[in-house]
Amino acid sequence: MPSSSLKLYPSSEQKAMLLKRQGFAVFSGELDQYHLYLPLIQERLTENIRVGQTPIMAAQMFLFFRVLLLRISPQHLTSLWPIMVTELIHTFVQLQDDLMEEETTAKNSKVSKQKAAAAESNGPVYVEIQQNSLDLYLSASKFLDTALSFPPDKMPLFQMYRWAFVPEVDTESCAVPAADMVENHHQCKPHVVRILELMRLRFGEIATENSSLKRSEFPLLNLRSISKITQLMPFFRTLSFVFKAKGRGSVPSPNLDISVEYPVEDTTRVLRDLEENVEADFLESMSSQ
Repeated sequence: MPSSSLKLYPSSEQKAMLLKRQGFAVFSGELDQYHLYLPLIQERLTENIRVGQTPIMAAQMFLFFRVLLLRISPQHLTSLWPIMVTELIHTFVQLQDDLMEEETTAKNSKVSKQKAAAAESNGPVYVEIQQNSLDLYLSASKFLDTALSFPPDKMPLFQMYRWAFVPEVDTESCAVPAADMVENHHQCKPHVVRILELMRLRFGEIATENSSLKRSEFPLLNLRSISKITQLMPFFRTLSFVFKAKGRGSVPSPNLDISVEYPVEDTTRVLRDLEENVEADFLESMSSQ
């Protein structure tokens, strides 16, 4: 593991390149081969977070996180989970801000209203998000997909944070008597639900190319790149229901035409797919340079 400081690389592109190389070194090693370097890795990550990160750097950071999940045993990642979860939350909040900002701009700007009205006949109006930010949102989503793909017993610490990202109780279909409702109770919406609601509000319900698909499986994401944020909509839509447990008085949820196995029984297949996805992302980023 290279021990040179990221301070030797002043530009964000060079820092991202160094982080990618370090991640590839860990990925090329054996399980727990580099776990003794985790304090140094954590120090470098914390340093970059403290001074601020560009989308390019943050995207490589999430790829590094995926490598750590595959190459470091769960018991060695205890101190890193708060960092990984915090950065994932920050990125999803940034995505929500991008969607809300675009929506607010469209409502308050006469020009935007005219453009939206003119484009209605040609289809939905897509949010203009820079490609670097799209790459970041895809990378963050892949990290969440990786963490969720592991069987719960293989990733026990993440189960403490899962509720913040995906809904685990089907509150909408629960026929709970009014007397059982807590007065002035505010429901905590997981980030996946918030993002999906904002996407639907902005774009409507986007039909997917695989609308006839009756079964999906983890890992859900195998996209190498995206050109518009709505390409992540099927991912967030699936996560919005797959982990839900039926509550008291629940009724069947409508229009769920995709069956997703969880927890996955074939863990060997899941780990193989996760490895192939990470390898493909390394090769993709290297070939683009």
